[in-house]
Amino acid sequence: MKTVDILVIGGGLSGAATALGLMRRAAGRVILLDEQLPSQRLSRGNFGLTWFMCKGIGNPAYARWCRMAAQQWPGFAAQLKEESGYDVELEWTGGAVHAFGEAELQGYADSVASLTATCAEAGLDYPVRILNRSEFADIVPGMTLGDEVSGAMYTEEQGHVNPLKLLAAMRCAFQRKGGEYRGDESARQVVPQKNGTVKVTTTRGEYLCEKVVIASGHGSTRLVAPLGEKLSIYPQRGQLMVTERHKRLLRVPLLSVRQTADGTFMIGLSSEDTALDTRVTPEAMQSQAQNAIRLFPMLGKLNWVRSWGAIRVMTPDGAPIYSRIPGHENITVLALHSAVSLAPLQASDIAAWILDEGEHDIISHFSNGRFHV
Repeated sequence: MKTVDILVIGGGLSGAATALGLMRRAAGRVILLDEQLPSQRLSRGNFGLTWFMCKGIGNPAYARWCRMAAQQWPGFAAQLKEESGYDVELEWTGGAVHAFGEAELQGYADSVASLTATCAEAGLDYPVRILNRSEFADIVPGMTLGDEVSGAMYTEEQGHVNPLKLLAAMRCAFQRKGGEYRGDESARQVVPQKNGTVKVTTTRGEYLCEKVVIASGHGSTRLVAPLGEKLSIYPQRGQLMVTERHKRLLRVPLLSVRQTADGTFMIGLSSEDTALDTRVTPEAMQSQAQNAIRLFPMLGKLNWVRSWGAIRVMTPDGAPIYSRIPGHENITVLALHSAVSLAPLQASDIAAWILDEGEHDIISHFSNGRFHV
C-alpha cells in the first residue's frame, strides 16, 4: 500500500488547479489521479471563458467569488506560463452578452444594478455597463451586427483562454513542483480508517492518505455515498460547434460566440437535461447556429466543421460545492461548473482551506449541507 499526504481524485480542471495549489504550498507528497477517457471529460469540452459577468444573481456569495476569481486571472496566467512554459492564450479583451430587443437589454440593466450593489457591499467593484447598439458595434469593429441586436452587457475585465492548454499547463506545473500525476487510474472506494487516515482503493492498487480531495465530477457521487453524503449535483448537457478557420475579426468574446487564437469561431449556449448522454443533436446545432447568425450574419457563410457535447456538473443554485464530509474532516469534495473561471481560486483559497491554512469567509457558503436543511 502506497502512503501519500494528499490524494486528489479527478485530474480535470478543478482537480488539477487544486493539486497545483497544494504543491505551491509545499503540501508534501501529492498524487493526482485521472481516470481519463472514456470518462465524462467536461474539461476537454468547455467554452474557455474567464468570466464573472452574469454570475451570482440572487446569490451574493457566488457573485463575490466570481468577481474575485476574475481579478486573479491575469496574474494566474502569467504565473502558469512561468511555472510550466505553456501559454494558455489568455486574451484579456473583455466580454459581452448580446441582447435581442429592448426588453432583453433592460433586463440586463436591472441585473447589472443588482450585482453592482451586491459587490459594493463587500468592497468589490462590478465594472459592467450596458451598451446600446452603436456602442456594441464599436467594440466588435470587424463584425456586422444582425438587425435584431439592440445592444449588450459588457465589461473590459474578463476574457477567454484555450481550455486544453490551461489543463495541460496546470498538470505540467503540478508535476514540475514535485506532484505525481497518475493517468488511467480510477478510484473505486474511499474508506476512513480508525487511526484517522483514509484508504483509497483504485484500479491499480491502494493508497493510505492523510487527506483526500474528491474532484471527479459526476463520479464523485458514488465515492461519497458510502460515507453518508448525498452530493447535490445533476448533469446538464451543453453542445458546442466550431467553424473552419477565418481571419481574426472578433477580439471580444461573447457568451455564445467567440473566435479562438487559431481563427475558428466557437458557438454554444445550449442547456439540456439528458443524464450523461453526450451525443450532439441536429436540433440543438440548428438552434445555436440560427442564433449565432442572428447576432453576426457573416457566420452563415462559414462551414461548420466540428461539434461535440459535454456534461456540466450543476448544483441546484449554480454555485460550487466546497465541502468536508461530516465526521471525516480530512475528506473534501469539490463539485462545480465554471472550472475555468474559478481556477485561480481553486489554486489559492481552496488549496489553503484544504491545508487548514486559512478559510475565506465566503467558502462556508458553498457547503453541500446548504441543500439539506
